[in-house]
Amino acid sequence: MLSLLALSCPQCSAPLPRAARWRTVTCGYCGATITRGTETVERESFRAAWRRANAAQLSDTGRLLQWRGAHYRVLAPLGQGEHSEVLLAERLGAVPERVTIKLAREEAGNAVLAREATVLQALQALSVPGAAYFTRRLPQPLGLGVAQGLGDGERQALVLRHPTGFWGSLQEVQQANPQGIDARHAVWLWRRMLEVLAFVHGAGWTHRALVPAHALVHPRDHGVLLIGWSQAKQDVSGGAIGRDLMASALSVRALLSGSATSAPLAALLRECSDDAVACERLGAQGIEQALSVASREAFGPPRFVHFDPAPAG
Repeated sequence: MLSLLALSCPQCSAPLPRAARWRTVTCGYCGATITRGTETVERESFRAAWRRANAAQLSDTGRLLQWRGAHYRVLAPLGQGEHSEVLLAERLGAVPERVTIKLAREEAGNAVLAREATVLQALQALSVPGAAYFTRRLPQPLGLGVAQGLGDGERQALVLRHPTGFWGSLQEVQQANPQGIDARHAVWLWRRMLEVLAFVHGAGWTHRALVPAHALVHPRDHGVLLIGWSQAKQDVSGGAIGRDLMASALSVRALLSGSATSAPLAALLRECSDDAVACERLGAQGIEQALSVASREAFGPPRFVHFDPAPAG
């Protein structure tokens, strides 16, 4: 006899996706984070514990926001964009979760956030080769909707999973290193950007707003997360790929700020930051291959070099 197992949210009883059988998921209806375990918990007991946890945390003073029925405590400002205020926040309750909240600063920001949410949802829905790996290296939206709190009424909010371990943007790295960074770090930073761009371009998208402030750095794992996707388009015509790649080279070239580097690497950076046509001809994978050759010639076989984005003076 076939035995069927149906998984439902213990908070609101909504059906959960099949993935809840083997990993943590977020309920699409109430936003609860669900982890499957072997212990059986009665729903009423769970809800009572949930209410107690929420009540205890809401009694704390601090900057609070409400979004989609959940409460979030603002932990720190992350930045100010042209159209939005970016905050680090934590959802309150029995299963806390840290998120990035982008709050529209004016009415024009509502459309920008809506456009970014649409782009990110489309990128996360890609099913092309490499999607399972690279979509985890793109911003992950939790949703778009009105947030209340902070004493300024209702504001449109785009809520994203908060990526852990990221120090700051390439712009902040540049500000912390006015003398320039070691060229070995410039190599891996550029390579990580090119890897993501190769995937995105191959899927038919272009970023179109790639600036140092839109690339976050993970020093420990040598990772780069590209953000700021509101201007992205599902269109790779008209040299858009070349302009993306040229912008990546310009961002890395600015980090060197005149510091010593090898002639082949300097030549590649100069060509790619000055010539969008050459970038389009090479493509992200072609530039990455040329970067590997130049790096090996300058520094030998690849090896991990610790990166401190803000060294002490």
